Amino acid sequence: MKPSGVASGISCPGLRQLPAGIPPVFVTAIYPGTSNGWFSEGEFMAVPGAKERIDSAVQSWSGITSHPHRFGGTEYCLGRREIGHVHGDSLVDIPFPKNVRNELVTAGRAEPHHILPDSGWVSIFLRAFSDVDRAIELLQFSFEIANQRLSK
Repeated sequence: MKPSGVASGISCPGLRQLPAGIPPVFVTAIYPGTSNGWFSEGEFMAVPGAKERIDSAVQSWSGITSHPHRFGGTEYCLGRREIGHVHGDSLVDIPFPKNVRNELVTAGRAEPHHILPDSGWVSIFLRAFSDVDRAIELLQFSFEIANQRLSK
Protein backbone atom coordinates (compact mmCIF):
# COMPACT_ATOMS: atom_id res chain seq x y z
CA MET A 1 0.00 0.00 0.00
CA LYS A 2 1.31 3.44 -0.95
CA PRO A 3 1.43 6.06 1.77
CA SER A 4 -0.95 8.97 1.51
CA GLY A 5 -0.35 12.64 2.11
CA VAL A 6 3.15 13.61 1.08
CA ALA A 7 5.44 12.12 -1.52
CA SER A 8 8.55 11.61 0.54
CA GLY A 9 11.69 10.88 -1.42
CA ILE A 10 9.94 9.11 -4.33
CA SER A 11 11.84 8.58 -7.56
CA CYS A 12 10.44 10.36 -10.59
CA PRO A 13 11.31 10.16 -14.27
CA GLY A 14 13.33 13.21 -15.19
CA LEU A 15 14.16 14.01 -11.57
CA ARG A 16 16.80 12.13 -9.61
CA GLN A 17 14.85 12.30 -6.39
CA LEU A 18 11.81 14.32 -5.41
CA PRO A 19 12.56 16.25 -2.21
CA ALA A 20 10.79 15.03 0.90
CA GLY A 21 7.63 16.97 1.69
CA ILE A 22 6.48 17.67 -1.88
CA PRO A 23 2.69 17.20 -1.98
CA PRO A 24 1.46 14.55 -4.47
CA VAL A 25 -0.74 17.16 -6.17
CA PHE A 26 2.43 19.06 -7.12
CA VAL A 27 3.95 15.93 -8.65
CA THR A 28 0.74 15.25 -10.55
CA ALA A 29 0.69 18.83 -11.84
CA ILE A 30 4.24 18.55 -13.19
CA TYR A 31 3.72 15.06 -14.57
CA PRO A 32 0.12 14.74 -15.80
CA GLY A 33 -1.20 11.21 -16.06
CA THR A 34 0.25 10.08 -12.77
CA SER A 35 -2.09 8.62 -10.22
CA ASN A 36 -2.23 10.51 -6.94
CA GLY A 37 1.28 11.83 -7.49
CA TRP A 38 2.86 8.38 -7.36
CA PHE A 39 4.53 6.84 -10.36
CA SER A 40 4.12 3.31 -11.59
CA GLU A 41 5.61 1.75 -14.70
CA GLY A 42 3.93 2.84 -17.92
CA GLU A 43 2.25 5.93 -16.48
CA PHE A 44 4.73 8.41 -17.93
CA MET A 45 6.36 8.85 -21.32
CA ALA A 46 9.82 10.33 -21.83
CA VAL A 47 12.36 10.45 -24.65
CA PRO A 48 15.62 8.80 -23.58
CA GLY A 49 18.54 11.21 -23.94
CA ALA A 50 16.31 14.25 -24.52
CA LYS A 51 17.77 16.29 -21.66
CA GLU A 52 21.34 15.69 -22.84
CA ARG A 53 20.45 16.61 -26.43
CA ILE A 54 18.66 19.79 -25.33
CA ASP A 55 21.50 20.67 -22.94
CA SER A 56 24.11 20.24 -25.67
CA ALA A 57 22.20 22.46 -28.10
CA VAL A 58 21.35 25.24 -25.64
CA GLN A 59 24.81 25.33 -24.02
CA SER A 60 26.32 26.00 -27.47
CA TRP A 61 24.53 29.37 -27.73
CA SER A 62 26.59 32.42 -26.83
CA GLY A 63 26.09 33.72 -23.30
CA ILE A 64 23.94 30.84 -22.01
CA THR A 65 24.48 29.58 -18.48
CA SER A 66 22.75 26.66 -16.80
CA HIS A 67 21.70 26.23 -13.19
CA PRO A 68 19.62 23.76 -11.18
CA HIS A 69 15.95 24.75 -11.44
CA ARG A 70 14.08 25.29 -8.18
CA PHE A 71 11.45 22.65 -9.08
CA GLY A 72 13.96 20.12 -10.42
CA GLY A 73 15.74 19.92 -13.73
CA THR A 74 18.00 22.47 -15.42
CA GLU A 75 17.32 26.15 -16.06
CA TYR A 76 18.96 28.04 -18.94
CA CYS A 77 19.65 31.77 -18.66
CA LEU A 78 20.94 34.58 -20.81
CA GLY A 79 22.29 36.99 -18.26
CA ARG A 80 19.65 37.11 -15.54
CA ARG A 81 16.80 36.21 -17.92
CA GLU A 82 15.61 32.61 -17.98
CA ILE A 83 14.98 31.36 -21.52
CA GLY A 84 13.49 28.06 -20.33
CA HIS A 85 14.08 24.94 -18.29
CA VAL A 86 13.99 21.21 -18.83
CA HIS A 87 12.65 18.57 -16.43
CA GLY A 88 14.71 15.53 -17.38
CA ASP A 89 13.74 13.68 -20.54
CA SER A 90 10.06 14.55 -20.22
CA LEU A 91 9.12 18.21 -20.11
CA VAL A 92 10.37 21.64 -21.20
CA ASP A 93 8.89 24.96 -20.02
CA ILE A 94 9.65 28.18 -21.92
CA PRO A 95 8.67 31.82 -21.23
CA PHE A 96 7.42 34.09 -24.01
CA PRO A 97 5.63 37.40 -24.25
CA LYS A 98 1.93 36.63 -23.90
CA ASN A 99 1.11 37.44 -27.56
CA VAL A 100 3.86 35.08 -28.78
CA ARG A 101 2.70 32.38 -26.37
CA ASN A 102 -0.85 32.71 -27.72
CA GLU A 103 0.37 32.31 -31.32
CA LEU A 104 2.44 29.23 -30.43
CA VAL A 105 -0.47 27.58 -28.61
CA THR A 106 -2.96 28.43 -31.38
CA ALA A 107 -0.57 27.01 -34.00
CA GLY A 108 -0.19 23.80 -31.96
CA ARG A 109 3.55 24.27 -31.50
CA ALA A 110 3.27 24.26 -27.70
CA GLU A 111 0.75 23.75 -24.93
CA PRO A 112 -0.21 26.27 -22.26
CA HIS A 113 2.03 25.92 -19.22
CA HIS A 114 1.07 22.83 -17.24
CA ILE A 115 0.69 24.74 -13.95
CA LEU A 116 0.25 28.39 -15.03
CA PRO A 117 -1.89 28.09 -18.17
CA ASP A 118 -2.80 31.78 -18.32
CA SER A 119 0.79 33.01 -18.14
CA GLY A 120 3.20 33.66 -21.00
CA TRP A 121 4.86 30.28 -20.35
CA VAL A 122 4.41 27.23 -22.57
CA SER A 123 5.08 23.55 -21.92
CA ILE A 124 6.34 20.94 -24.34
CA PHE A 125 5.85 17.35 -23.26
CA LEU A 126 8.61 15.17 -24.69
CA ARG A 127 6.86 12.07 -25.99
CA ALA A 128 8.73 11.65 -29.31
CA PHE A 129 12.04 12.72 -30.84
CA SER A 130 10.20 15.36 -32.90
CA ASP A 131 9.10 16.97 -29.61
CA VAL A 132 12.77 17.34 -28.64
CA ASP A 133 13.50 19.11 -31.94
CA ARG A 134 10.52 21.42 -31.41
CA ALA A 135 11.63 22.16 -27.83
CA ILE A 136 15.12 23.14 -29.03
CA GLU A 137 13.59 25.31 -31.75
CA LEU A 138 11.34 27.12 -29.25
CA LEU A 139 14.16 27.51 -26.71
CA GLN A 140 16.17 29.14 -29.50
CA PHE A 141 13.23 31.44 -30.24
CA SER A 142 13.11 32.42 -26.54
CA PHE A 143 16.90 32.97 -26.66
CA GLU A 144 16.53 35.28 -29.68
CA ILE A 145 13.81 37.30 -27.95
CA ALA A 146 16.00 37.60 -24.83
CA ASN A 147 18.97 38.69 -26.98
CA GLN A 148 16.86 41.39 -28.66
CA ARG A 149 15.73 42.70 -25.28
CA LEU A 150 19.31 42.80 -24.00
CA SER A 151 20.37 44.81 -27.08
CA LYS A 152 17.87 47.60 -26.43
